[in-house]
Amino acid sequence: MKKTFLIALVSLLATQVMAQGGNETQGARANALAGASLTLQDGWAANNNVATLGLIDEFNIGAAYESRFFLPEAGLGSVALAAPLAGGSIGIIGHNYGYGGFNQNRIGLGYGRKLSDYFSLGVQLDYLQTQLGDVYGSRSNIVAEIGMLITVNEKVSLAAHVFNPTQARFADYDDERIPTSLRIGGQYRFSDKVMAVMELDKDIDLPLNIKSGLEYNPVEPIFIRLGFATAQQSVAFGLGYRWQSVSADVSANWNQILGFSSGVSLGYAFGSRKKKE
Repeated sequence: MKKTFLIALVSLLATQVMAQGGNETQGARANALAGASLTLQDGWAANNNVATLGLIDEFNIGAAYESRFFLPEAGLGSVALAAPLAGGSIGIIGHNYGYGGFNQNRIGLGYGRKLSDYFSLGVQLDYLQTQLGDVYGSRSNIVAEIGMLITVNEKVSLAAHVFNPTQARFADYDDERIPTSLRIGGQYRFSDKVMAVMELDKDIDLPLNIKSGLEYNPVEPIFIRLGFATAQQSVAFGLGYRWQSVSADVSANWNQILGFSSGVSLGYAFGSRKKKE
């Protein structure tokens, strides 16, 4: 009985993940902002908006883990790498969600480039794979992502991102397709210490989700974050710490239906882009 309930619950959570097209935001910073991450310029760029890779001038590596509703079987682990290359930056990501009876994996390779002082563009290919027990077996496919970022001025940034624009098929049975999603958002900096973000997230099969967040830097190494998402009326909170090249972030999310989730991520930046002489 317990095992049956567990499989049903994890499958429900997995439906939420797949409803995002496998394109769930990652890094505790993004989670603490309720997923409003389109304009964030950090080592998790390839997870949240590949276009922001074009603004990264350092090598970044990161690892994260999210405990969804405190169920080990519903954990999401991720790794990310961003590296300057040929006038832009490449990003490599890896996700693993679930447990032995139900498992989802994602591997992505993206490239973002700053095309002008105001405009950045990025593209990415992802390999998605789902394993459901021994009976249903494994399904996989490759999907594309396209992102853009407009830096209006020092205070305002606008962004857009499309996941799976071709509506790639996941299984022949019942013409099952990987969800397509469109995200449009913006960022406003009130000062060097306060930043607000907002994002409209529309999955082709789901209602519009409005996500918003606020990040406050009271003293140099500490960040405080709050977020809210309308789709499941979830509230998020988080803390961040920056010390030289090392970053550490934690997040907590409350879903009024399923309860608490928590996350943690670590990042390290090193080196820099070689400047043309």
